[in-house]
Amino acid sequence: MTDAGGMGRLSYADPRLAVWLATLLVAMAAGLHVALSAYDTASFFDSVEPRYVSDEIYYVDTARRLLQNVFHANIDYYSYSGKTSDNYYNAEHPPLGKYIIALSMLLCGDRPLCWRLPSVVEAGLIPVILWAGLALAYRGLLGPIAGAAAALAAASDPVLRVMGSVAMLDIHQAFFTALAIALVANRRLIPAFTASGLAASVKMSGGAVVIATATIAASQTGGGVGRRLAVFAAGLLIGASVYLALYAPLVLYFGPLWVVEETINALKWHTTSRPPGPPASTVIGWIVNSNPFYLSLEGRIMAATTNTIVHATALGFAAIAILVELLEKGGRPRWPGVAHVYMFFILLLYTGVYLAGNRTLYSFYSVQLTPIAAAVIGEATAAMAAWRCGWSGSRTEGSKPQADIPEATA
Repeated sequence: MTDAGGMGRLSYADPRLAVWLATLLVAMAAGLHVALSAYDTASFFDSVEPRYVSDEIYYVDTARRLLQNVFHANIDYYSYSGKTSDNYYNAEHPPLGKYIIALSMLLCGDRPLCWRLPSVVEAGLIPVILWAGLALAYRGLLGPIAGAAAALAAASDPVLRVMGSVAMLDIHQAFFTALAIALVANRRLIPAFTASGLAASVKMSGGAVVIATATIAASQTGGGVGRRLAVFAAGLLIGASVYLALYAPLVLYFGPLWVVEETINALKWHTTSRPPGPPASTVIGWIVNSNPFYLSLEGRIMAATTNTIVHATALGFAAIAILVELLEKGGRPRWPGVAHVYMFFILLLYTGVYLAGNRTLYSFYSVQLTPIAAAVIGEATAAMAAWRCGWSGSRTEGSKPQADIPEATA
């Protein structure tokens, strides 16, 4: 058996194999815990109280309308509490999240549990994706241990379980963000650019994921400035192409002018505060759970709260990582990771939106930070193990690292 992490050939008696299997089981258990918790809540609001939860009405109603009018799908449609306007298509957000809900309706049926199943599955997969991404990104035992740390950190975040139980957009964005991190950590650049484009195609804030992925890819590229700029531009181009391609059904149905006008309106909408209503917070408020957003106050109380310890610790490690990157000498990076770049651009984007005039940043947005914070925790675990224990901190040969990451140096 050959280890993808560059350890050479493993026998079944090799203790390293036990570490890989044990950490995989940890990641799978973490993912299963998230999925079962999310499923329990999703099914509760299906069987006990079949109704829309929080903002589901906007996305589910739009998904239903897309199936009926744009894709001409002939299925049994059902109506639950409330209904949006007949010409409402949730154009303030890109269409991918609604496509996912619509596909679930098509395959499973138009009922609350079916709307929510993609969220349940994606939430449960995030810890496993993070484990796989980090496990394959480092040599030796660093990878699986870092991956297990990331999986546990993600599973411990309440907002992941809450948002995994409802048919809203943010969990889909978090899923594609996790996928982009795992892929770019292993230098699978074109798939990583594609995943980042998918994140942006769920919500516009995914544009920060596209920029972060392109930035990391450029920094990983050898050669001169011109080559790095070319890789950066390619990342933006592929991400933008994915974004535009997913608008094709709407362009064909409404025409390109409608899409352009609605995109401009959406940009204005995202930089303007909502009317007084649900509790709004700030980026720091998300971390310390100040004014959390309540998705349900009936039947089962659900608030979008985070694991403050995980997010605050990840923020601290990300700041250290950025400082280390800025102080690196001779092109020799001393922080073996990528997730801090995502955290920087996501926080920069939301801070910019806040300063531009949108004071209604709801805490459920923070689920996009869950895989990022968890990956930072995992990469910090790898860094500390490499520097303190003298383990190899290099990336795998398959990911062709830039220069040599110090194996046991501070």
